[in-house]
Amino acid sequence: MANGNESEDDRGVDRKEVVEKKSGNGKMKILILIVVAMLGEAGLFFFLGVGSSGASDATTTETMSGEDGPQPDEEEELVEVEVHDFSVTNTAAAADTVIHISFKVHALLAIDQENGFKEKITASHKVRVRESIETIFRSATMEDLTDSSLSTLKRLVREEINRVLRQSYVVNIVFNDYKTIQQ
Repeated sequence: MANGNESEDDRGVDRKEVVEKKSGNGKMKILILIVVAMLGEAGLFFFLGVGSSGASDATTTETMSGEDGPQPDEEEELVEVEVHDFSVTNTAAAADTVIHISFKVHALLAIDQENGFKEKITASHKVRVRESIETIFRSATMEDLTDSSLSTLKRLVREEINRVLRQSYVVNIVFNDYKTIQQ
């Protein structure tokens, strides 16, 4: 029976080794599964551009700057042309509040377009341009009026002037002496 006991002990050792091998094999499978999942995630992020590098950001910047409107050549010089002084009242930005806004609008445009722009802005399209700018400021939100760069208002004014004049003269807009008073 001693031989029987020894074989039972040998079998117990074998079973422990098999159990240890199976649990080690299971750990290895889980580890491989985690690594594959992480690589898949990284590939997905790379493909979708999430957490992109500077190269992709440069492409995005180029795309966004192209959407801003007419861009002059880098060598082309820009000139500032005063459009008008404005004093507008906005009652839509905040409930039970009247906001008085005063500002001057200057348009930046290519130097070779200055004469045609001045002619249209002071004579044939003067009233329509003023009315469109006043409408933009009367209907502006509080967020637009208090934005430190006034980027939304600048974009809207630029687009509206170019639309009224039926030509893309204005490259950018500059507001001067911008003041708001709430009552």
